Amino acid sequence: MNKSVKYILAVLLALPPLASCHRRPLFDAEERVAIRVEVNINAVANVTTDIYNEKIPVPDLSTDMMRVMVYDPNTQNLLTQSFISNKSYAEDGSEVLSGYLNISYGSYDFVIYNFDTPTTQVTAENNEASILAYTNEVSDAVKIHYLPSKSEEEDVTIRLEPDHLVVAREHDLYISPHDTLVVIETEARTVVDTYYIQIHVEGMQYASQATAVISGLSPSNRFGVNERTVDPTAAVAFDLIKSQDDRYAGANKDVLCAVFNTFGKIEDVSSDLIVTFNVIDTEGNLLQYETSLDTVFKTEDAIERHWLLIDDTWVIPNPKPNPSEGGGGFQPRVDDWEEEQGEIIL
Repeated sequence: MNKSVKYILAVLLALPPLASCHRRPLFDAEERVAIRVEVNINAVANVTTDIYNEKIPVPDLSTDMMRVMVYDPNTQNLLTQSFISNKSYAEDGSEVLSGYLNISYGSYDFVIYNFDTPTTQVTAENNEASILAYTNEVSDAVKIHYLPSKSEEEDVTIRLEPDHLVVAREHDLYISPHDTLVVIETEARTVVDTYYIQIHVEGMQYASQATAVISGLSPSNRFGVNERTVDPTAAVAFDLIKSQDDRYAGANKDVLCAVFNTFGKIEDVSSDLIVTFNVIDTEGNLLQYETSLDTVFKTEDAIERHWLLIDDTWVIPNPKPNPSEGGGGFQPRVDDWEEEQGEIIL
C-alpha cells in the first residue's frame, strides 16, 4: 500500500461519528400551550352601558384569576385544568388574563371562567354539559328580613344575587403537533344579567329602610352549554336605595331603586314574575307594595336596556298623623299642676 492510500484511510478514520447516518424527527413536539382570554364587558347593560341612574353605584366586573377547563369533545368529560392569573389590558382597556397549560396535540373543548366570585358557586365540573353556576339560598333570618309578612308555609326560595361570571367557550378546537409555543386566544362574556328597577314614591321621608324581592327568575346556569335552568324558579332579594329621577314631571321626583344581578328572566315560560317592595317606616311599621312584572318585562326598556320601570306611584303615609285630623288611639296629654295640701304620717 503506497503512502497516498494510507493517508486517505487515516483521514476517513479520523472523521467524527456525527457524520454517521441515523433517523430523527423533523421537530420535537411541545406540550406547552399559552392561553389568552380577553374579558369583554363593553355591552353589559347597567354596568358599562345603558346606565339609567348615574346617582347609584353599579356592580364591579373585574377578575384576577380564571380557571381553564379542558374537556373531551366526544364524551364531554374533564381531561385536565389549569389556572391563569397574568393580567394585562387590551388597547380598548379590556382585561386580559393569560397563562400556560400542558396539553398534547388533539381536539378539545375549552370552558374558561373567572374563579374569584365569592357568591356565585360552581359545581359538577367533571362534565362540560353539567357544569353549573348557582348561588346559595339565604338563611331563614335573612328571608324574614326580605319577606317579613310571608307565612312559614309559603314555599318561596330566595337566593343570593350572583356575582358576574364571565365565560369563554371553544368547541372542538384542534391543536396540531408543534415545536413552538401555540397561543389560544378567546373571549369571555358574562352569563349574568344586571337590571335596574325603580318605583315612584310619595312620602319618602317616612321610609327608614326598604327592600325588594323579585320571584320567578332562573336560579342557575349550565354555562358549559350556556343554558339557564328553569325549574324550580327562584327569587332574588336586594336592598333599595333612595334616589331621584328628573324625568318625572312636577316637584316630586323621589324613587326607590336598585341595580341587581340575576341569572335572568326565564324566556317563554310563565314564571309568575312578581316584585314585592318592603318599607319600614320611621315608627317601625312594615309597609308592602306588590305588583306583577310580566308586562314590564315585555317593554322595550326591559328587553333592550334591562330597565324595570314601574309605572305606579307608591304613597307612604305619615306614621304620625295630625291629631286634629282624627286617627284615634291613645293621645298623651299634660295638664296644669293642681296644688293639694295634707299631712304625711312617718
